[in-house]
Amino acid sequence: MIREKIILERTKGKKVLDIGSVGQSDEYCLWAILKKNARSLTGVDLPNATTVLADKFDVSPQGYEHSQDDKIVYDNMETVDLGDKYEVAVAGDVIEHVSNPGLFLDNIKRHLEEDGELIITTPNAKWLTVLFKPNATHTLWHDIYTLRALLERHGYSITYWRYYVGNKPYYNFFKRLLAWRQQILVIAKPI
Repeated sequence: MIREKIILERTKGKKVLDIGSVGQSDEYCLWAILKKNARSLTGVDLPNATTVLADKFDVSPQGYEHSQDDKIVYDNMETVDLGDKYEVAVAGDVIEHVSNPGLFLDNIKRHLEEDGELIITTPNAKWLTVLFKPNATHTLWHDIYTLRALLERHGYSITYWRYYVGNKPYYNFFKRLLAWRQQILVIAKPI
C-alpha cells in the first residue's frame, strides 16, 4: 500500500511520535508497522479511544490489542506535553477527528526536532465521501487546498503530497478506479 510504503521510508530508524495510535482496529492502524521500523516509538491517543472503538465502531477488545502497549500515552495531542522531541510525527487519519486542528498542529510542532517532519493522511473532501454519511467521529473534511492553508497558518511548509487509494489492504481493479484520490498524504516541515 502506498501510505504504508511512504511512511515506512520516512520513519525507518527514527524517533517517531504516532498520533492516534489506538483510534483504528489492528487491521488498519500504523502502530505495529511503525513499532517494527522506528528506532523509538511513542504513541498518543485520547483517554477514551478504546471506548469509542467499542461504542461507535463495534470493535472488540481483541481488535486493538496494541492499546495495552506502555509506550502509548492517553492524552489529547492538542494540549499534552510529552517532554520530548521527535524526528517524525505521524498523524494517520487523525486530523479529521480533532476538535481544534490549529492547537493540534501547534502542539505537534513543539514536539518535533528542528528538522523534523509531520506526516498526515486524511480522507479527501473532494472524493465521493462527501455524498455519504460521515464517520461518526469526524469533525471536518479537508482537500489539499484547505490542508495546505491550515499547515501554512501554523508554521509548516509542505515538502511532498499525493493522492492515494484508501487504506484497505486490497482493492480489485474496479474498486481501485473508484477509490483513486480517496485519501491525501502530506509531508510537512516546520518553518
